[in-house]
Amino acid sequence: MKYKNLYTIILLVVSSLALSWGVAVLVRKATATSPGYPFVYYSSILQRFIIRESSADNKLTHKDTEGNRYTREQYDSLTPLLSYRQLMLTNTMPDSLFGIAMEPHVLRSKTLTWRYNPLYIHQPAMPLYIMYESMSGRATIESPNDVFRLAGRIEFIDKFTNTVNEEKSSRFQAKLEKEGFAFPAQRVWGNLSARKPYDEGYFALDKNGALFHVKMVNGRPYVRNTGAGNTVDIAHFGISEVADKRIYGFIVGRRGDLYTLNTDGYSLTRFDIPPIDIHTHSVMLLGNVLYWIVGVSTPESNTSYVLNAATLKQHDAPCTIMAKENKWHAAASWLFPVYVGFSNKYSDFIMPELKINFGWALFISHLLFFAYLFTVGRRGAKRKIPVRLANAFVIILFGIPGLIASLIIK
Repeated sequence: MKYKNLYTIILLVVSSLALSWGVAVLVRKATATSPGYPFVYYSSILQRFIIRESSADNKLTHKDTEGNRYTREQYDSLTPLLSYRQLMLTNTMPDSLFGIAMEPHVLRSKTLTWRYNPLYIHQPAMPLYIMYESMSGRATIESPNDVFRLAGRIEFIDKFTNTVNEEKSSRFQAKLEKEGFAFPAQRVWGNLSARKPYDEGYFALDKNGALFHVKMVNGRPYVRNTGAGNTVDIAHFGISEVADKRIYGFIVGRRGDLYTLNTDGYSLTRFDIPPIDIHTHSVMLLGNVLYWIVGVSTPESNTSYVLNAATLKQHDAPCTIMAKENKWHAAASWLFPVYVGFSNKYSDFIMPELKINFGWALFISHLLFFAYLFTVGRRGAKRKIPVRLANAFVIILFGIPGLIASLIIK
């Protein structure tokens, strides 16, 4: 009985922590809503943004930033660089636009998409990669019989015997060392899929933050220091292997600046947009022959920028759409002064973290404590002072979960 009060206090605190997670999860599931950002594209005909979204009755609506509404067919005609397949099907595609012939192969080669999500810099990577032959002379890309890993050194491993190909590994290792690659590698980025028009290999960030281009050409290693690490502190690289071989991919700097890594000598072109928060902002890029539409989504809003496809300078003023009200945030601000969450998708590992909502939730938790004190608390007047203080602490700090724990633990 000597430690009964201590055990009771520990049980109260642990139960309150567990309930603050469990109750919060149930309330989140009942109230959380998606920001619900609509699809925003830039009309090359109107020279303004045009917005497509679902209405309350699940019907698509189309309107521009001046409030004008359009039918589905009008929307297709106003966005020919997006809807060119439909317009060609109906023979309504213009022959040219701003002096550029609207030829299908040109439109396809200049169409690109790219996404950035904060998950990309936090999620663990599977450190096994496929090195395709970049100049196979074949119409399709064929998978090799080995995979490679690049960390403390580069090693090619036979997929069938699970043994290291020392000869091939040594050739690539010697080339990396000759070009100045500093081991161990921090990250390796590439496209493992064979369903692509060509292969550009991989881009590896070495120990010193230098970005290297690594691929296999005619069975021989190709390694080059891109020099991008001298300009940008690189957090992420997104490789681009589309028919238009203008760029190698996209660089996200740790300060939030976005760049393209170009094929003309590994030069950089910076996006003419404000820096993003790489830990909380997402990016969606839709490119065509004239413009790149870059959408930056935050928990509060979505801002779309239109950039000149050649210079990446802003072509028009951005379009900002505010997020729909999330009922979960309102509920949490009233119900939980402090609660435990495991939903931080921007963390490398699953781990608990305390979320603090001091304000109205703290005021309500005080009311709950006084209600407990003058009702249930009176029957526990013989409890030791430390236990009564623990009751006060968990109710005031955790609110409803603390109250539940106090009612359960006797």
